[in-house]
Amino acid sequence: MTELPLPKEPDSAKGKAVREQYFSLAKATGKTVKNYGELYQRYAPNSTAAQALDQEVASVALKGGNSARQVIQLLAQGPFTQHQAATLTPEEKQAALSKLLQYAQQTVNEVQQQRYLEYACAVTGKIQSYPDLYREYVGSDLAAIQLDQQVTAAALGSGETPQAVGSLLQQGPYARFQMDVQHIPLSTIEQYANGTVAQVQAIQSLQGQSQRTPAATKGLEL
Repeated sequence: MTELPLPKEPDSAKGKAVREQYFSLAKATGKTVKNYGELYQRYAPNSTAAQALDQEVASVALKGGNSARQVIQLLAQGPFTQHQAATLTPEEKQAALSKLLQYAQQTVNEVQQQRYLEYACAVTGKIQSYPDLYREYVGSDLAAIQLDQQVTAAALGSGETPQAVGSLLQQGPYARFQMDVQHIPLSTIEQYANGTVAQVQAIQSLQGQSQRTPAATKGLEL
């Protein structure tokens, strides 16, 4: 198979670092490639495979605590986006930018919704799709918030960072309804998500202290 021309090296040090981070995250998903060029040659010719790679990389990055904005920048250096832009003139790239950004944002949202769904299914014991989950909880703010709290506890318990969990909650049924239907600003939802994480962390901390107290007092004489 004829090799594709490699995409142009990023001009800035930041761009080069983001491309290297994409490659490192791809390696972390189990891809056996020696460098970015080899990764590009393997995935760029197949848009379906390249988009699936973006989803894997996004999942690892989000779980590791990267913000949605950071992951969107990462996906811009992936084989799919780089191949899409490879033959475009600077003017055409500028015109295509909004579409590529929309693709990256949609990918991040889909990955986060899938990650949220996996935790939700685990804590509720029900296997369902994200649309079904949304329909079940969107009618009750209280139930949706309680689900967020359960998902938060599960995600923190699995070792995810507070930042990663806060970002995850932004794709739960409660947050999506508030933003998409009630038109609540993202900044308000971010405050809600971070506050939920802090609240659950405080509860877990108190529970941990109560569990340690009997052991700490065992053997004491008064």
